[in-house]
Amino acid sequence: MAGLLGIGGGFIVVPLLLLILPQTGIEKSLLVHFSVGTSLACICITSLFSAHAHQRKQAINWALLKLIVPGLIIGALLGSMLAGIIDGSILILIFVSGALLTAVYLMSNHQTPHVNTTTSGLIYFVYGQFTGIISALIGIGGGSVLVPFLVYRGESMVKSVATAAAGGFPIAFFASLGFVYSGWLPTNGVEYASGYIYWPAFLGITLFSSLSAPLGAKLAHFIKEKSLKQIFAVFLILTSGQIIYSQWFSTS
Repeated sequence: MAGLLGIGGGFIVVPLLLLILPQTGIEKSLLVHFSVGTSLACICITSLFSAHAHQRKQAINWALLKLIVPGLIIGALLGSMLAGIIDGSILILIFVSGALLTAVYLMSNHQTPHVNTTTSGLIYFVYGQFTGIISALIGIGGGSVLVPFLVYRGESMVKSVATAAAGGFPIAFFASLGFVYSGWLPTNGVEYASGYIYWPAFLGITLFSSLSAPLGAKLAHFIKEKSLKQIFAVFLILTSGQIIYSQWFSTS
């Protein structure tokens, strides 16, 4: 899914870890933070393989990415610091809200003008910051935030996905550093962890995601743009529904 949709995999990894990490003995109050932090660490690896596969198709718009990356880095650091002091239930609410809003936008078939790379770099820098903050808060690679923006600017869906996939690495790397720092003291007693990153989960996930991400990237170039948008939207809706059910209804 990371290679296919440019999402970094966080929309799969976070819900998965929310289900599995309770079995490791991690305190309930720390579960969301560990899920988000570990997801970001995984995206560091997955995004590299995904971006490499997209680059082989010459689909990454490097001109746009250069304008966005500085904002992504600053936003990722700010978001990771902020996430360390926000209650887990608030993080979940932000996660679900962002996913559903993105899905609605993509299903709306909004028509956009042609991309204009001469637009002031300030717009891309500011939106990059926004993307970095949101991505760090909920543990995603930024594709769900960045792809709609690039599509809105008039870029094709395939190139938007590819560019977002490449942008996932700076987001994930700097946000991961922030989660290590902000979680160092609260998680001092947790084995196999550095801050809010749980290394056994990181190793298990990245071992296989690094192999499968290029397959998704290749598939993205054989699917019609409209279908790709619909796949992305449906995926976000289903993921949001699963999180809502598991967090608020499964124990009722």
